Amino acid sequence: MSDTANTTHSVLGKWTLLAMGVGITVGAGLFSLIGAGIGLTGHSLWLAFGIAIVFGIFYNIPMLFASGSLVLDGGPYALISRILGKKYAGMYVVSFFLYFPTVAIYSLALGFYINSVLPTVTPSAGAIAGLTVFYIVNLFGLDTLSRFQNMMTTLLMVGIATFILIGFGQVDFALLTPSTNPDFAAEGNMGIFKAACLLSFATYCQYYLMYFSKYAKNPKKDIPFGMVGTTIVIIFVYLGMSVVASGTLPIDEVANQPLTLVAREILSGPIFTFFMICGPFMALTTTINSVYASYVQPIQSATHDGWFPKSFAATNRRGSPYKILTLCWLASMLPILLGWDISTIANTYILTDICIGIFMMVAIAMLPKKFPQAWATREFGKKVPLWGFYTLVGLAGVVQGILIYNSITSIKLYIVIVTAVAFTIGILYAIKKDKEINVTSPSDEEELEAEVNPSTTTLANNPV
Repeated sequence: MSDTANTTHSVLGKWTLLAMGVGITVGAGLFSLIGAGIGLTGHSLWLAFGIAIVFGIFYNIPMLFASGSLVLDGGPYALISRILGKKYAGMYVVSFFLYFPTVAIYSLALGFYINSVLPTVTPSAGAIAGLTVFYIVNLFGLDTLSRFQNMMTTLLMVGIATFILIGFGQVDFALLTPSTNPDFAAEGNMGIFKAACLLSFATYCQYYLMYFSKYAKNPKKDIPFGMVGTTIVIIFVYLGMSVVASGTLPIDEVANQPLTLVAREILSGPIFTFFMICGPFMALTTTINSVYASYVQPIQSATHDGWFPKSFAATNRRGSPYKILTLCWLASMLPILLGWDISTIANTYILTDICIGIFMMVAIAMLPKKFPQAWATREFGKKVPLWGFYTLVGLAGVVQGILIYNSITSIKLYIVIVTAVAFTIGILYAIKKDKEINVTSPSDEEELEAEVNPSTTTLANNPV
């Protein structure tokens, strides 16, 4: 067991976890990739988003079973460590550093929206400012983070609802069905497929809530609640936003453009300003805020387990692992300073995330046999038979294969090569380190079930 159990943690309630799930998921995919989606689909954007949501649901279902069965200190890293063993957990967590630079996608999108309102601020300057502000917020600990998250997510939902409700009255719905619009699919079925794969960037990140398992008040109930609730929210948000974004202005005006153009068309001056603050700005800032915290958790747990020098997980007086946060902040600056575009970062992220996710999916498939008692007393999918569970895991694997194939065929060869080399280095490091360390994470059910969230005793009377 990692020595984080000796520290005092915050208790996150189910509604805070839902807010964090929405903040993680509704961000760059909606407010920066939606223009690229219109370029690939035209008026059929809503259909591509619908397919992407289905991809996300299939991918997340196995994680619901896992988070409803086990208390995971370290999220997927802990899952892999307990089921596949420390060597494979090491491969996963060393490769996890590849996520750090991809935080830039959220900050770049934020930078472009800031620039669309304040032309004197360059997208790069806005991106760097956003990264820095929420790096500082995370240094103040999870209590501060969760308070920011609840406030910003509320503003985000109000902004999105304003855009959808006002925009629906100006949509030409005849353009949004193939029976009344011969140009319904701008690039045909392949365009819809490619857009669905790209937009899936915004539809499957609910499982990131697993990283907060040790902070949840009742993790085996609250984490699945947050994931399912987030999925319900994005169904309405994404379909509503895609209908308005692709059904009001000519496609050649909005393709590959931010939502600023559509917002200026359908919203009056004061309401436009309100939407820009509460919509794109809140969506992207909540995502940056949540992702910093999400990416830190598995690295912190792995450091306690011996994969990295113990000093790497040092915390400040607020309990934040400032060294890991600082590394993430610096790494996220690299794509901005190197001039990478959002699509490049998005495709690289999807390739990295889904490939790393293979470890996680294999571990989940072995869960019923590895921890039969935890499986029998799970809080999610109690009535699903074992064959049904394996079928759902298989469908998630199919989605993984589809997204990996699309990413490889959609990005430049050098990105694939660099990613493969990075994975190889991580695997070799993990194999070497495996012989040097003695990870003491729980490996049997009795110890697992005894791993009580220490925060429930220290802060039970002061939940977030």
